[in-house]
Amino acid sequence: MDIMRVLACNMKKYRKKRGVLQRQLAEMLDTSASYIGETEICAKVPSLGMVEKIAQALDIEPFRLFVDDASGKTTDSYLERLSTTERQGLAKHLITTFSHSVQRLLAPEAVE
Repeated sequence: MDIMRVLACNMKKYRKKRGVLQRQLAEMLDTSASYIGETEICAKVPSLGMVEKIAQALDIEPFRLFVDDASGKTTDSYLERLSTTERQGLAKHLITTFSHSVQRLLAPEAVE
């Protein structure tokens, strides 16, 4: 499963797990319910800043939105064993890495 689909599935899973409607999540994030719906069907790609806001609104760590539970891999078990500090470090690393990748795609000559 590609990373966008994993993000969309996990966003919906955690939203429903918390009993939050798309409209309610949209209000928490100061965005529209249609944006939430489109994100959950992979029609929109949230910025990394928005990913952080989504995670905060759903009361989860941002990395959880990128864990593919459907793959059957033991990634989640590994992540569960990490301390909160290690998980936060991993999340920051992932966000930084994604940010640099996006910057390279948008302006390859600007990134060294």
